[in-house]
Amino acid sequence: MRNKYFWAAIFWTVLITVACLVSSDNFSDLEKVEMPAKDKLLHGLFYFVFTILWSFGLKTVKVSDPAWQRRIAFSIAVGYGILMEIFQWSMDNHRSAEVYDALANSVGAAIAVLALWYYQKKKINRRSPAY
Repeated sequence: MRNKYFWAAIFWTVLITVACLVSSDNFSDLEKVEMPAKDKLLHGLFYFVFTILWSFGLKTVKVSDPAWQRRIAFSIAVGYGILMEIFQWSMDNHRSAEVYDALANSVGAAIAVLALWYYQKKKINRRSPAY
């Protein structure tokens, strides 16, 4: 187990896949929770975590530049989110594809990229000597 983030990213990807492709009847308990835009917030949160984990997990495949890690993780997140929507559209599992779900996925991924950039910027500034 070389990189715990890589395996966490794999696990999270499987979790998202299952959550997106199983019948919506399995999530009837979530319908009881009252929250505006709950579905879109969950999409954003799932892809925020997805992007963070893949960004750190990419170190396993020797992507050492943090900027490239963020770009690749963002691209994977957006592409995977669109792919899941296409699968929902094409399968008969009481799920439907929504453009706004793909947009929420992308916004969650973009917020993750900004958070990673800020975190990595702060980390670099702490290592720099004070003049």
